[in-house]
Amino acid sequence: MNQKKTYSIIIAAGGTGGHIFPALAIGKYFKANGHRVIIAGTGNDLERKIFGQNDIEVKYFKARKIERKGLMTFFDPINYQNFYKTIFKHDAEVINFLKDFEPDLVIGMGGYPSLSICSAVDRSDKTVVVIHEQNAKAGLVNRMLSYWKALGVIEGLPNGFGRITKFFVDDCVFLGNPVRQEIVDTRKLPREFPDNSKKPRILIVGGSQGARSINNTVPKAMHLLSQKIDLEIRHDTGKADYKEIKKIYEELNINATVSEFINDISEAYGWSDLVIARAGALTVSELSAVGLPSILIPYPHATDNHQFYNAKFLVDKQAAEMILDQDLDPDKLAIKVESFLLEKDKLKNASIAAYDKTFVLATEKISDYCIRIIEKGPIVLSSESPH
Repeated sequence: MNQKKTYSIIIAAGGTGGHIFPALAIGKYFKANGHRVIIAGTGNDLERKIFGQNDIEVKYFKARKIERKGLMTFFDPINYQNFYKTIFKHDAEVINFLKDFEPDLVIGMGGYPSLSICSAVDRSDKTVVVIHEQNAKAGLVNRMLSYWKALGVIEGLPNGFGRITKFFVDDCVFLGNPVRQEIVDTRKLPREFPDNSKKPRILIVGGSQGARSINNTVPKAMHLLSQKIDLEIRHDTGKADYKEIKKIYEELNINATVSEFINDISEAYGWSDLVIARAGALTVSELSAVGLPSILIPYPHATDNHQFYNAKFLVDKQAAEMILDQDLDPDKLAIKVESFLLEKDKLKNASIAAYDKTFVLATEKISDYCIRIIEKGPIVLSSESPH
């Protein structure tokens, strides 16, 4: 009986939960299947907290800060200098890391480590690069790496890469974003409303860094709703707004469970009937894996407005409603929530529309795809400069 071949894999990702959790999901899956895996991150507090709670090897690299300024990003002198150094003057630490680990595969999943490590891979050796873009609109760095370094490109949400990228990249596929198994396992039948025998459960998720406009609006909207509907409320505020928002709920005499950060998001999803959240790619993917209806308020300053396009993925399927941040107010939000709870079958139908098996199977499919790319082998180019 032939023994299954195993590989050495670097997953380069870091910065926010939207990069960290997908990297962790795919890393744990590779490791469980016998592959040697290391995650390359930046070492910020959130990474150290999350990775430290899991049995997986991590290597941290100091990040050169590149401030996003839209089209002007690379005209900023400091940004240009940091970007140039990252792309063309690779840190000795990164070069030595690649030489010592001798990876068969580097997966770039966003954040500084993705840019730093993927750009340092020498395409004349055995290492292949795969880029995974989480959002419905790919960022500049991932587009550049896909032309220059990648042998394969994965879309976490459909049409993240445009026709130009797909023209240059032979192997570009939509496979979804990896979702942690404990979240996938919370899939349940949707509850039906209106139903006087049970209280609707509303989950408000601000994300790892919170969402001030949502935090400030939701308690007032819940106060309006509570005069008509008896609700159960859980609100994840993020650290910065926790005390203030908890106090507002108390002043409005609303019984809500308020927390800085939900450690067990799978349990929270299993508890909830409707989610109010930003439209990060991870949130959209988790809602799709579980089958949860939502009201999404895209972060207005997201690069290339990618959260709008993330939200649109669910809105177009009638699995979610969207409110733009500039239009968000308590009355409008209360009306949206009320429509899910009082219009016959709306919540149930939205739940059915939200569920997408692509995200349930994403981790396995991404793993299979990456192994196929490794076995396909690198294509040696005559030039190592981006075009």
